[in-house]
Amino acid sequence: METRLRGALQAAPELLPRGSCVVVAFSGGSDSLALLDLLRALSESWPLKLSAAHFDHGLQPESAACAARAAELCRRADVPCDVGRATGLTGGPAEWRAARYAFLAEARRRAGADRVALAHQRDDHVETVLLNLLRGPGFRGLAGIPARRGAYVRPLLGFAREDLRGYLRATGREWVRDPANRNPRYRRSRVRHGLLPALADREPTIRRQLAELGRNAAVAEGGLEARVRRLLSAAGHGGSAGGAQIARSVLLGYDRAARGRMLRRVARDMGFRVSRRGTRAGASFIDTAKSGHGVDIAAGLRVEREFDRIHVRCVREAPPDRECDIDRTRARQAGREPIRLGGRDYEVRWGALEGTERWATALPVDGARFPVRVRGPQPGDRIRTRAGSRRVAKLLMERRVPASERTGVPVVVDADRRVLWVAGHSRAAVEPADSGGAWFAIGFTERRHRHDDSRGT
Repeated sequence: METRLRGALQAAPELLPRGSCVVVAFSGGSDSLALLDLLRALSESWPLKLSAAHFDHGLQPESAACAARAAELCRRADVPCDVGRATGLTGGPAEWRAARYAFLAEARRRAGADRVALAHQRDDHVETVLLNLLRGPGFRGLAGIPARRGAYVRPLLGFAREDLRGYLRATGREWVRDPANRNPRYRRSRVRHGLLPALADREPTIRRQLAELGRNAAVAEGGLEARVRRLLSAAGHGGSAGGAQIARSVLLGYDRAARGRMLRRVARDMGFRVSRRGTRAGASFIDTAKSGHGVDIAAGLRVEREFDRIHVRCVREAPPDRECDIDRTRARQAGREPIRLGGRDYEVRWGALEGTERWATALPVDGARFPVRVRGPQPGDRIRTRAGSRRVAKLLMERRVPASERTGVPVVVDADRRVLWVAGHSRAAVEPADSGGAWFAIGFTERRHRHDDSRGT
């Protein structure tokens, strides 16, 4: 068994590189105990710094005793064990899994570890393939359990459950038995103890066939993912603040299936999982989308069209705007004030400018009714220039300001709601009442980095 594991690590050295600091996710069950023992046995030929982490979900009355037993097994093995306990878990397996992985991530941080080793083995992989087959997935689901996902690795996928238990029996080890593993309430338990044995009675090679199906699906999925990466590169895929953008003209050259896979890949890179329904909605939207419109494809994730680009963005609730009023007295003196418009932070300055402002102009003190207000664009805003009156919304669209950024463009209006200046784009045709009238300078400096480097007056 030790020789087999060493061979598996040599064949895939990225799983557990020599000298790694590794946290073993340790339930105390047969699989995790075998993983911990095997890694300890390899400590000389494959040096690793080991620790363990046990998470008590707190769902059964005996769970605290199981946690104590797991910690004792680690103590006997001379391996430090980080024990965590959940409080108030009321949901189902998805919530339990999220809580467990949050604990493992924190345990990894505390240990300064490179990897978290999970004890999933070949039977878990076969059960996952069958479970996913029942759900009707694509190749990704049929591929079963991956050997590595980020810092989480599974070195035992080549071992059967009975192989591991035989190893423990041969070494006189006892493991913790979790009664929840046989609870028919859970779908995996029904597959493990009911459906899969029944299938094996009629087709003895079913486990091998399902494992082979998973391997083939993984190969196919890997090929498709490589193609998607190439397609995204050809489509001008590039990151932006809080999301990604792709050239729509290139996307339209692909069929909807390819577009859907491209959207899912981008979403996964951003930490989202998109359902089939969301995938269909996003792929269809690309066909018919008008600039400035969008569609939600997952909770917190939205696909939008802005001119000739398709944007995939995280949807976050923008903080409330903080506007600024400047009365006539303030306008005659130098001043500054922080503002927030459309989620973008600025400092508005007036009077004495510093020359570092992103946008700046001068307005006549007696050419407008005070107080003037600095705010974002509003419906009905119009600006009157020497070329005539025009809607601010149309001005920003013609200047190709993306719809998602228009609410963050500073607009200066007077007490009559006359637009005096759309910062960076246009100033109204306002003049002082006489040639000797006073002017006040006003400008804006952004208080965080923006990729847009345009300038204007």
